[in-house]
Amino acid sequence: MKAVDLTYTVEEGMPVYPGTEPPVIVEATTVAVEGFAEKLLTLFSHTGTHMDAPAHMLKDGSCLDEMDVNTFMGKAVVADVKDSVVDVEDLIPFRSDLDEGDYLILRTGWSRFWGTDDYFGPFPVLSEEAAKWISERNLKGIGVDAISVDPVESTTLPNHLILLGSGMVIVENLTNLEKLPQSFTFLCLPLKIGHADGAPIRAVGLL
Repeated sequence: MKAVDLTYTVEEGMPVYPGTEPPVIVEATTVAVEGFAEKLLTLFSHTGTHMDAPAHMLKDGSCLDEMDVNTFMGKAVVADVKDSVVDVEDLIPFRSDLDEGDYLILRTGWSRFWGTDDYFGPFPVLSEEAAKWISERNLKGIGVDAISVDPVESTTLPNHLILLGSGMVIVENLTNLEKLPQSFTFLCLPLKIGHADGAPIRAVGLL
């Protein structure tokens, strides 16, 4: 079995969603001085490769720590999408695989812009009709290699509301998707933070 790391490194100066403060990492103790090393981390719950819980947008939505851990793993289906808007007809070819899968992964190739201004868009996004179609597939979640499932300039975030409203989780800022086949086992374990609206994850593809 081979594992592919699909996760960005959390570090100071990394790209973050516009308006969010970047992480601050302080070397709190060192082996040389205190005899042990520890870092003090200050970061938002949606930093880097992370997962959105329904509670991220919905008042009574589930938090990540309340969910069964099996939610965060399963069979994933990769859909290559390049158009600026991903419609239902772009996803229909994957329907039979999705009906037997747990996660849909949208491979847009946008991770190639990580670390540049272009990363913030305009990246491919789902149409509302496509988001509704996905929400009806009984999936555990969806993952993307972009910073959001909605355009950065969106103020209403309809795709978030549709997907999270169906009980799905959303994984954003994936990388290395070009190393994956169309089907693989997806692990995306979030930090177990109390009442978590979201959390950084270590996303891995098992081949």
